[in-house]
Amino acid sequence: MNKYSNLDLDIIKDRICEFAGIEDARDYIREEDLVFNPLQIRKNVNETKEALKLLKQDFNVSFDGINNVNELLETAEKGIRLNGVELKNILVFHNHCERIRKLFEKLPEDLSIRDYTDTIYLSKTVFDQISDCIDPSGEVKEDASEKLKQISADLTRCEKDLYNKAYSFIDKHGDSLQEASIYMRNDRITFLIKNSDKNKYQGYTYGSSSSGLAFYVEPASFIDANNRRISLMQDREDEIERILSKLSYLVSSISSEYHNNFDSLVKLCVIFSKAYYGLRNGGIMASLSEDLNFDFKDLCHPLIDPRKVVSNSYRLYEPYLGIVISGSNTGGKTVSLKAIGLSILMTYLGIPIIASQAKVPLYRNIFVDIDDNQSIADSLSTFSAHIQNINHILSEADSRCLILIDELISGTDPKEAQAISLAILDKIKEIEARFIITTHFDDIKNYSYEDEKIMLSSVGFDMETLNPTYHYLENSIGASNALEIASRYFDDPSVIENARKYLEKNKSAQDELMDRLAKQIEETEVQKEKLKEAEAETLRITKEYEELITAFEKEKEELRQKYLKELDEYIEEIRNQAAEKLESIRDTKQDSVIEEIEALKNEKVPEEEKPVFEVGDNVRIRENEQVGIISALNKDQATVNVRGLTIKVNTDDLILMPRIKKQETKVIARRYQRVPSEINLVGQRTEDALVMMEEYLDKANASHMSSVKVIHGIGTGTLRKMLRQRLSRLSYVKSFKDGDYYDGGSAVTIVEFK
Repeated sequence: MNKYSNLDLDIIKDRICEFAGIEDARDYIREEDLVFNPLQIRKNVNETKEALKLLKQDFNVSFDGINNVNELLETAEKGIRLNGVELKNILVFHNHCERIRKLFEKLPEDLSIRDYTDTIYLSKTVFDQISDCIDPSGEVKEDASEKLKQISADLTRCEKDLYNKAYSFIDKHGDSLQEASIYMRNDRITFLIKNSDKNKYQGYTYGSSSSGLAFYVEPASFIDANNRRISLMQDREDEIERILSKLSYLVSSISSEYHNNFDSLVKLCVIFSKAYYGLRNGGIMASLSEDLNFDFKDLCHPLIDPRKVVSNSYRLYEPYLGIVISGSNTGGKTVSLKAIGLSILMTYLGIPIIASQAKVPLYRNIFVDIDDNQSIADSLSTFSAHIQNINHILSEADSRCLILIDELISGTDPKEAQAISLAILDKIKEIEARFIITTHFDDIKNYSYEDEKIMLSSVGFDMETLNPTYHYLENSIGASNALEIASRYFDDPSVIENARKYLEKNKSAQDELMDRLAKQIEETEVQKEKLKEAEAETLRITKEYEELITAFEKEKEELRQKYLKELDEYIEEIRNQAAEKLESIRDTKQDSVIEEIEALKNEKVPEEEKPVFEVGDNVRIRENEQVGIISALNKDQATVNVRGLTIKVNTDDLILMPRIKKQETKVIARRYQRVPSEINLVGQRTEDALVMMEEYLDKANASHMSSVKVIHGIGTGTLRKMLRQRLSRLSYVKSFKDGDYYDGGSAVTIVEFK
């Protein structure tokens, strides 16, 4: 048991291990020691802070399936051949290294956690060769080399011929066979031949059947073929051995780099395990303070049920050196002490704490004396164990240390205990160490009340319900309220009445003053709590009002969108009607042109201007005043279409009619653009991601793609859930599922179209 076990740090570590996908990372978390080195503490805090920020942006990285390959690498380093399965396991590890490095390459370069992935070494040459030779089951591929490919082909042909020959033998000599089957003995094809015919086919005998009535015989005609098969099998094994030895040598050449890769992944897994713990529990990373004063806003003990825990704000500031917490039994004094101490230790290890805001000093050391100090093995009483531990603290602590003591001196005569406690407080003040101490002793309360270096605080108690409130009260005095609590358990009220009488006899005037002050503070706290409840109710009503306003605005926007849609539909209908009208006008276009030409018959072109005719021009024939359209030109000869009749006329005999300006026709060019096979929505807001995904899927479906990949990460799972809800409502989506292991698993959704 380490010296911080009574602060429950080991339990926190166990909970973080639940998020670690690598076994070695879990071991690292459990065994990680506290180091009071400011540089290391800042590094721990900064790395987890970066990881936590990424997770809140739906960045996802999985370390599941990453196994320790150090032993396999060491085997290769010794020159020992690895088998196919072992090489496959190293290849899988390489693929994880490549996956994680590529994932982090997309992050900003100034992130410190990228140091772990930027140094990951990837030997593409080595692992391409392993991938070419080893299949996913760990077997050597038949085409791993040209020689193996040829041997395998020869062996296949040999076995085919051998079995064909064996089936032919069975057909011809069925009367001699005990059973019409082929048997393998010593890797050679044999037949179960009756005892009477066993010498008929010469060859070799490989034992008898269980009944002794037949023998396994290799006929002489099969000896050469069997020899050929066995020879090819041996050649195949030799070539496989050569391939495995070569690959093992390649692995040994890069083993040191991949040892480092594994260490980097373990450390990265540790960082993200802490960040995932913080994300799951709503934690934050505390900021680090240059001075020796702490400040926690809305701090919760991380091991208390979130539905029951009471948050409190704690601070230590000038001119105070420390805090003495008083108050009732089971009122939360120890919880407050542990919450502060544990949160500081968690911060030093880069673990998020449960608070809205926090500032943590960089202490040189933290000393703890809480509970369970009795040592049976050393024959120490509770009192002796406390004294021994506190003596060690006083001899080791200095002005940059924090001391945490729960119930300063217990297990002996109260008067003597109080005297020793006061002397200990004098010594702590002398070395100017920071401290938090809980107590029930009135002398210590009085001492702290009068000392300007000590902040006297308490935990609340509701005198109406006789229950603790678990609220921490800064600059206040707390009574033990032992009689009030005890009155709930004694059936006979006279016991408590007599106890009060004895208590009153022994009370000094100062004690009575302190009690009255404590009760006044407690009553004030009750009123403050009622005020807080009223304030909370006001906030609730305000929130409901704001929600109503939001709902109204949303409904207004929906109505606006509805009317805009109806307007668009109406405009589209008008456009369609206009298009139909335009088509009708086009049908009568030529008649309209002719009528216009007739209206212009009397206009003449000045003789001095010789017109230049073009195909399509409207003209009038001088000879008969007929109007038509030029359909063809051949030098000075024009072909004119007059109401369906074709007339050839010399251009000198034509009068050019005024040209009608052609209406411009807008052509809408459709641009076809290649649609990518995947879309990355990591880091997008849910609303934006839904719009982006649907626009992308529309284009992909229109491009007749069969399937696409939607990358959304894991994070809290909210984005993945909302995207899949939308996918289930799209008519052109056939199905969707998680990606396979190398695609990204549950961080990716594969969408198939109908």
